[in-house]
Formats: sequence, structure tokens, C-alpha cells
Amino acid sequence: MVSLSYRSQYDHLQSGVSPEDSHVYVMYHGTSKQIAVDIQRNGFKPSKDGMLEELGPGVYVSRDIGKAIKYPLGVSNNKRRVLKVKVDVGKVKIIDQQNHPMQETWHTEHGYDTAWVPPGVSMVLSNQQGNCVYDPKRIKVMQVMKVKENNIQLCFELSNGIVIVYLWRAYKLV
Repeated sequence: MVSLSYRSQYDHLQSGVSPEDSHVYVMYHGTSKQIAVDIQRNGFKPSKDGMLEELGPGVYVSRDIGKAIKYPLGVSNNKRRVLKVKVDVGKVKIIDQQNHPMQETWHTEHGYDTAWVPPGVSMVLSNQQGNCVYDPKRIKVMQVMKVKENNIQLCFELSNGIVIVYLWRAYKLV
């Protein structure tokens, strides 16, 4: 097994820690294999309806890789991908309750760049933290990981065409 040892220049926050304005954080986005390819080619496209988190349009990401590997719902593991991304959160609004007065207007009427729902807030079905980033240009893909049963497989291609694969069993699918 090959391992990388490097210090990321981006912050890795614990799931329940509030993000600070104007910081760049490592987060994760669960998607299908086909959409992952499209995101790498064309960038993220914001959801129009807000999916299940009910924060309105934007790109949904999480600092919790355990949450990201569950998405998209209804897709088999071998067709799922988890994107490790760096997110410039800009101005962050904490949405800490269902029916929060800014739940769907945090960006359009109040000028926030990211909405953050802490873990344990009943409005998120998984009960895990989540983020909605309004402008997809604030998100850059760092790595693509393949979900395989109880494993995460990290694959990337070097400029010389060599593909490197890292496999670890750190995350259990639910």
C-alpha cells in the first residue's frame, strides 16, 4: 500500500466546528461516475431545487466524507464517486433550525456565499452537517474517489499518463 504524507494548505475542520468567513476548507461531494466526469470537464452546476437539505439553489458539499459516500441516493456503490474539493466559503450563514428565517434567502436577499447546517439539526435527513455553496466557482476539485463496498479508492492520473490508485478501509458505508 502506498501512502501520501503531505500537509494540506487547506483547513480540515471537524464536522461540528463552525466555518469561518473567507477561509478555504476541504470538503466532499457525492455524485455519480458520469456526473463526476462532467464536473471535472465543466465545473459544478448548482442544483435548482435545493435537493433534500432545503437551502435553495447551490452546490451541496460536506466536511463529512461519511455523508458524501451515501450520495447520490439510489445509485449503486460501483457507480458512485466522491469528489474531494477545496471550497472558498466566503461569507457563511449558519442555518441552525428548520424554518430558519434565512433558510432559502441566505444568498439572494442577504448576500451570504455559503449556508452551513451544523450536525444534529433535524432539517438535514442524515443528521450530519452540510454546506450549500451558491457560486460553483468557489469550489475546485482536488481528487476523485471511487466508492467500493466498505472501501474508498482514490485514483488520479499523473501528467505522464501513469495512474496511481490508493485504497483504504477507513470509512464504512451505511
